[in-house]
Amino acid sequence: MQHNDTKEQRLLRLLTQGLLAHAEQKTASELGDRSQYIGMSDIGKGMECMRSAVAGKLGMSAVSAATDLGTLPPDDVASILGRQVILQRGHWQEHGIEKALVATGVKLVPQLEISIEHNGVPIKAHLDFILVWGGKRPAVRILELKSNERIPDSLYASYEAQLYGQVGLIKSCWADPCFSIPETDVSEATFPEAMRIMFDVELPESPNAVDIEAWVLSISMSKVKPFGPYLPDEDILEACLQTAVAIWRTAEDVRTGNLELNDIDYCRGFHPLCDWCDVNSDCPKFQAVSISSDSVCGLELEELAMLKERKADLEGCIADAEERIRQTYSLIGVQDWISTGDHRFRVTTVAGRKTLDRALVMDKLISLIGDDLRAQAVLEQCEKTGKAHDRLYVGRINKPLKSAA
Repeated sequence: MQHNDTKEQRLLRLLTQGLLAHAEQKTASELGDRSQYIGMSDIGKGMECMRSAVAGKLGMSAVSAATDLGTLPPDDVASILGRQVILQRGHWQEHGIEKALVATGVKLVPQLEISIEHNGVPIKAHLDFILVWGGKRPAVRILELKSNERIPDSLYASYEAQLYGQVGLIKSCWADPCFSIPETDVSEATFPEAMRIMFDVELPESPNAVDIEAWVLSISMSKVKPFGPYLPDEDILEACLQTAVAIWRTAEDVRTGNLELNDIDYCRGFHPLCDWCDVNSDCPKFQAVSISSDSVCGLELEELAMLKERKADLEGCIADAEERIRQTYSLIGVQDWISTGDHRFRVTTVAGRKTLDRALVMDKLISLIGDDLRAQAVLEQCEKTGKAHDRLYVGRINKPLKSAA
């Protein structure tokens, strides 16, 4: 059934359809058919939740460009649009970051592809940016961009696995003809050959003579924070490759009917990325008592979820406004109160909160007591555990969208 939309809603449907189509076109042109290989992001996801990674290889997405948005209620379209804006914002930032880096004159390669086969499983890594320096101190830097609503204190384990896989493959495949760069003459070349073709830069034939690091650039709407460096590690690379094999073979078992998706191991405990999983609607992790959304309890739960979403939006707006005010206050150059209407404002420096460095305390105790075990026992005797408390989690169910009748 087609909906009688307002002009504003028709515009949003058009924009949503365009974002979905653009996302699929960009993925096809840059990453190819992702069902035909295991990528680094698949490996990162598989290390945290094998069920989600396998579902991704099987193409179990919640929505695609083929979805008839005209038959969906406006609220569903708005939800898809919001999700697409968040997912695709990273691609828009990537274009801007590339232009900024190129403007510095640095030798930069976008979307370097590394293609290998491990135990019969095709594996590909697509690196956002590679920065290269030749000369007496040759160096290679991998730069992976991550778009975040808020800059995290530390990276998700899936992001770190992706970085370790990338930097590990650069080193282990250095002299193998498995490097390609889209829309250039570089195809199935060794890394030194690829850089020679691209920049006429001479690099050592062995990666051991090159300073190789990987970094993540976390970007929000107003801040940028680098995480790194991540260095090549043979053991972590091997773990990444074994995870790729497990994803590939498990997906094949599901395709052939030898295994059910819900028989696959999944992420245990609370994880913030579960809300973004396309197949969380029937995940065994969330087996629950179903309550009618029309019941008193159901309505109250839905209202709570809506209020928490509003709270998150408000907290983001408040944080942005506070940052702007702090910057303005600094530009004004005053130290006193600023008054306007019925309120007054002032930016002050507050002393940092004191914390106890447990490792340093342990070192001091060992130096005083002279016994590691006794020092550990003393430290444990001085520790205090807070009172247990209840915490209410609210998560979104990403149900496969169906056209309205």
